[in-house]
Amino acid sequence: MSEVSQEIRSASRSGTIWGILVLLLGVFCMAVPWIPGMGIVIMVGIALLATGVIQLIFAFQSDSFGTGAFRVLFGLLAAFMGGWLISKPGAGLAALTLFLAAWFFVDGVYAMVAAIRWRPNKGWGMLLISGIVSIILALMIYHEFPESSLWLVGVLVGVRLLFAGLTMIILGSAGRALAKRVDQATDPGQA
Repeated sequence: MSEVSQEIRSASRSGTIWGILVLLLGVFCMAVPWIPGMGIVIMVGIALLATGVIQLIFAFQSDSFGTGAFRVLFGLLAAFMGGWLISKPGAGLAALTLFLAAWFFVDGVYAMVAAIRWRPNKGWGMLLISGIVSIILALMIYHEFPESSLWLVGVLVGVRLLFAGLTMIILGSAGRALAKRVDQATDPGQA
C-alpha cells in the first residue's frame, strides 16, 4: 500500500464517518423539525443582535453625520429584529415560513416565464415543471400555515443534511475505489 493510497483511504474513511453523522442529523431534523427550526431562528436572532450592536459601535466612528445616522438606524433595526427573534422564536419561525412560501412562489413564476421564453429549445418542459412544482409547494405551505411553520424549516434543513450525508458517504466509497486503483497502478502484482 502506497503512502498516497493510505492518505486517500484515511480521507475517505473520515468522509464516510462524517457523512453517516450528517445523514443521521438530517434524519433527526426531519423527525423533530421544530427543534432545528427554532434553533435556526434563534441563531439568526443572535447574528442580527450582534450586527446591530457592531453597527451602533461603528456609527460613532463614521466620517459624516449622514453615514453615522444611517448606521445608527440600521444598527437599531438589526438589534430590534434580533432581540425580537430571540424573545419570540415561534413568531420568527412563522415569519420565516411565510417568507419561504413567497420565495417558492416567486421562484416558480420566474421559472415558468423563463420556460415559456425558452420554449422551442430542449429542456424548456423540465423548467416549466420545476416552476409548477415550486408554485404548488408555495401554495401548500401557505394553505397549511400556521401549522407548516412547525415543520417546514426543519424538514428543509433535514432534507439538505440527508443529501449532504449521502453525498459524503458516496464520495467516501469513491475514495476507497480510487485508493485501490492507486495501489494497483503502483504495484501491478497486487491485483
